[in-house]
Amino acid sequence: MPSHIKIGDVSPRLQYTADGTQTVFTYPFPIFKTTDLEVYINDAKQVFGFNVDGSGNSAGGSVTFTTPPLASTIVTLARRLAIQRTSDFQSSGVLSAKTLNDEMDYLSASLQQVSDDQTRSAQMAITESSNANMTLPTPEANRVLTWNNAALGFVNGPNSDEISNAQTYANNSLASANASALSESNASGSEASAASSASAAQTAAASNMYASNESKSANFTILPTDNGKQFLIDTSAGNITVTLPDGGTTIDGFRVALGKTSADNFAVVVNRSGTDTINGGTSWQFSVPHGQSVIAIDTTPAPDVWFAAGVGLVAPIGVAEIADNAEPYDVAFVAGFGNLMRAEDVTVQTYGELVVPRSITVTGEAGYSDVASTGLGLIVDVEKNGVSIYSTPPQFLATSNTLTSGTLSSTSFIPGDRLTFKVNQVGSITAGQGVRFTLKSILA
Repeated sequence: MPSHIKIGDVSPRLQYTADGTQTVFTYPFPIFKTTDLEVYINDAKQVFGFNVDGSGNSAGGSVTFTTPPLASTIVTLARRLAIQRTSDFQSSGVLSAKTLNDEMDYLSASLQQVSDDQTRSAQMAITESSNANMTLPTPEANRVLTWNNAALGFVNGPNSDEISNAQTYANNSLASANASALSESNASGSEASAASSASAAQTAAASNMYASNESKSANFTILPTDNGKQFLIDTSAGNITVTLPDGGTTIDGFRVALGKTSADNFAVVVNRSGTDTINGGTSWQFSVPHGQSVIAIDTTPAPDVWFAAGVGLVAPIGVAEIADNAEPYDVAFVAGFGNLMRAEDVTVQTYGELVVPRSITVTGEAGYSDVASTGLGLIVDVEKNGVSIYSTPPQFLATSNTLTSGTLSSTSFIPGDRLTFKVNQVGSITAGQGVRFTLKSILA
């Protein structure tokens, strides 16, 4: 053992962030011999490519690398001693002060090492009154560690797949509930619009709405100065798109009338501006020959809300449009997401199930994959009561993030039918991650 050194109140571990050029890193704590100092770059312990100087010095020393560590890597210097005693004082023998000092130094350094290890270990606060058993249970792969029901000890909890599946089921349930609420809201909005048609007509007449008419036969934008105007629209050449002004540029109660002057079935499509809504959606349309609609705004909510209603029609919104435009019932699923919805590899398994509460007709699907599969395509499937609804299932082709539509062979669901979403094939090189899949449908 080298000449006597002093063990000061200095942590036996120090870290640096390398800058890519620095080769010499100092350590302020003493070591007894060069092998007492462990050197790490990030998590990798280094065994060559450096020299250690300063063993036996109370103020420490330095580590010199042959090649500077890469920029941004973490360099860790730590004194690691074997906790042991190799000397023994003989009965009635000579007790050397140096030998005793060396033993006490080694003992103090060992205690500093244990103290440093403890500060980086899980432990209760010194003020904690619980007498819980801190012994860990037998390790089980992929399982989380959790407190038992009495909070007096640790047990192995659910595994990562069980947690992921629970999150998936919760997300699917929420998506289904939101879709259901939207469908019911749209239906209620349609009924309310129809019921208020007569009242809207009377209000329009009282306010001299139709004192100014303007004819249109191509797409156009309504201006904030068009309050009270009636637009006479010829759709004989095709659909006409009408863009509303942003609600923030109009006055509360701003309204216009849209009337079809032709007997065809082409539509007058009304689009919002900004984040406004129209009957709860982003657009609204009617196509009944010689039909008419009154559009008015309520600027009290945020965002602003437009209300559209048919006037003087046998079917104010158009029976042909109810199923396609007013009653969506989309169902969403996800696959390849872990805890906190972080993307992870998909596997061949069932990712979601639900029982259909209403009669619906499936019209198609949409999907996106955060990380594309490679080697093979990623194939998904939807089953009705255990049987696929596709003759050719939809898939994400290898290296593609977008979904290639499948060929539907069964489109009708009735209340009580079981709907199951599965992944049937993943990539052979990269499995694919973060799949979002939506089954497009309407209330039957």
